[in-house]
Amino acid sequence: MEHTPTQQLDLIRAEWRSLRRSKASREAADVLRSRLRKPVPHFGDLGDVVELLEPGGRLDAVGRAHLVADLLEACPDHPLLPRALLQTLLPGIVAVARRLRWGDRIGDEPAVFLGDLITLAFEVITEWAGQHRPYAAPDILNALRCRMRRRLANEATTTMPLEHPDGSPIDPVAPETPDSLCSVEQQVREAAADDPLGAAALLGRELYGMTYDELAVLMDASPRRLAAAGKALARRISQ
Repeated sequence: MEHTPTQQLDLIRAEWRSLRRSKASREAADVLRSRLRKPVPHFGDLGDVVELLEPGGRLDAVGRAHLVADLLEACPDHPLLPRALLQTLLPGIVAVARRLRWGDRIGDEPAVFLGDLITLAFEVITEWAGQHRPYAAPDILNALRCRMRRRLANEATTTMPLEHPDGSPIDPVAPETPDSLCSVEQQVREAAADDPLGAAALLGRELYGMTYDELAVLMDASPRRLAAAGKALARRISQ
């Protein structure tokens, strides 16, 4: 039976509900606690960790960024830690899917495309596990977006017919070159070590296609403040 993207997400969330309060989840939380670089409110299991990372939780934007960075760095130490990181990134993964128009250029069903994105996100998490990345969440989502863009470009060219209806050959078309947004995260990181609000606004708008209203919910800041911070940081980067 085919699933819609909403049903796909419901299945993943249901799986997480079966894991988040388990004994393994409590053990993984102990591992993460031992690796924290900065103090955070108490958590007893990974369910608590994911809730801390939700908008409106007990951490501000800077605190959430620190905790996600610690979570990625601790991932090699327990098999459930990457799954917790994937869970907290689901809203961002959906934003990437929206930005890439749910794979419509190659004819994928939206639920299939979302499943591929989730799998690719977990691959990036596994590949980067153990690294310390201060902007871990946008790093992962940016890598996900760029890798999927390249895959879409390659699939779009390989599925083209090899000849015109009259039998004349079609000149090969080069795969799409990844656009400059794939390097913007590095520019933002260099320019915004002291400006997490501006970084979140710029990355959210330019990489993930989120509105300032959507970002306001995530960042606990007004859309107007986010817009001003993002534009100010963009001016700094362009100088």
